Amino acid sequence: MSLVVKPSRTVNQTVSILCDGCRMTTVHLIVAAVDYTEKSSDGDFMEWGTAQVTKCQGCETIGFRQTYRTNELPENTEELLFPPRSRHKLAEHLYLRDDVWNIPKSILGIYHETLMAIQHDLPILAGIGIRAIIEVTCQQLKTKKHDLAGRIDELLSMSFLTPAGAEVLHRIRLLGNEAAHKMKAPTMKQIIAAIKVIDHLLMGVYVLPQEASVFPKRKAQAANSGPKTGTSPATKGRNLVGKTAKPTCSPKVVE
Repeated sequence: MSLVVKPSRTVNQTVSILCDGCRMTTVHLIVAAVDYTEKSSDGDFMEWGTAQVTKCQGCETIGFRQTYRTNELPENTEELLFPPRSRHKLAEHLYLRDDVWNIPKSILGIYHETLMAIQHDLPILAGIGIRAIIEVTCQQLKTKKHDLAGRIDELLSMSFLTPAGAEVLHRIRLLGNEAAHKMKAPTMKQIIAAIKVIDHLLMGVYVLPQEASVFPKRKAQAANSGPKTGTSPATKGRNLVGKTAKPTCSPKVVE
């Protein structure tokens, strides 16, 4: 192969491309560039194009852009961007963020690495990451069982989950086990659904209590308070149909 390189006239021009920093299409300035032509030794294959260093005019992120054509498909101009742009950009808008909520860093670290695996179409790593998020969340909530199945059941007994919510987490756990132990890739639809369920768990455990802190606290009722219609001590704590009264403050429940 022979390669010929020369300065490009595209320097100081602008181009609209997806910015790796802004996560949206923005105007980029081409700050450096070369044109090149590459030929095979027998002359059967030829490629020509431009390699550019770009700078976002919004966040000023530096990146690399290459456009090229070949003699096999001369009418088609291909574009390469580095770093590679995320294919699943929806994740940037759907999930919890550490600059908004006070969620433990041990959870957020795995959480964001899992999002990166989702964004770059790495389903096995994403499946393992999803399982790891549940595992570290259980550790943060002081569960004592040694296996994840037992820890999820503990979250149920601690009122962090409803029975339906626990069943869903068990299904996600099995999904993660398949990825971790059998290298079986979950579908992207399963991964996105699992992340949404995990978001609900983190919302209930960490976010909603922070949101509720802006409300006035409810005054505690007097210990000897009861119905004013002559209720005896033996019937205190019972409602009118003879069932045990529900607690006045419901525990945090996540489905």
